[in-house]
Amino acid sequence: MAARLRKQRVALRFRRREQLKQTIRQGVVRSATLALIVGFGAVLFAKRNSVILRFVRQHTPRVTVQSPETLVGLPVVAQLPQNSSWLWFPGSGWIVEHGLCRHYPAVRSVFLERHFQNNSVIVHLVPRVPLVTWNGQGFDRDGVLFAITPGAWKALPRAVFLASGSKRELGAWLFRLQGITPLWSQVLSLRQDAYGAVELTLRTGTLVVWGPTEIPTAGRKAQTLVRVLDDAHQHLGGTAQADLRFFDQGRIIVRPKGR
Repeated sequence: MAARLRKQRVALRFRRREQLKQTIRQGVVRSATLALIVGFGAVLFAKRNSVILRFVRQHTPRVTVQSPETLVGLPVVAQLPQNSSWLWFPGSGWIVEHGLCRHYPAVRSVFLERHFQNNSVIVHLVPRVPLVTWNGQGFDRDGVLFAITPGAWKALPRAVFLASGSKRELGAWLFRLQGITPLWSQVLSLRQDAYGAVELTLRTGTLVVWGPTEIPTAGRKAQTLVRVLDDAHQHLGGTAQADLRFFDQGRIIVRPKGR
């Protein structure tokens, strides 16, 4: 028994030594590879007439900006790198997007279209799409407030939300609601009370007491409301108020017009 234990210990020590040697060999190989890459990069960039720098100087692209009407007038070129040659390199698109979106909240994203044969780069701007207006600004699905040009967008619902609420959650809830076209096309305004509950005023004059802005049930709640309002229109002559605060209990309280 003792001899077997000694053999097991010897075998375990041997395996550990082999594992340590393998780890050291891998570390040496990785360090050498990294050193070669860094050294090669230093050679390419260190000299004034290096291959990379010569390419950059000889291939300075013509930069043009394509933007929709809602973003026309933004001084985008002023925020681009002074040396536009760097727009050829991977990662430059993210840098440009980060800078433009930070300076102009109305810009949702940016992508570069590179044309090496024509030596040109086109900067494409993707605008944010407002779902409602809040305090005279647009408010989109990401919960971002941004300036909008008067007349650039069709008539949008007016909203008054709590300043202390989560804008991201509100944006996600509005986006879910916007997907139910038969309801959203009728929304004239939205108002949130001190407890976080939302009321919708429809173009028909109907007041919808929606309740909290819960995202998981928003779609089902909106679809059910559309059916209820349509039924009330056909059989009751319309709806003055629809209360959805008890929707989770299977109830929608409807008050017909004229009652």
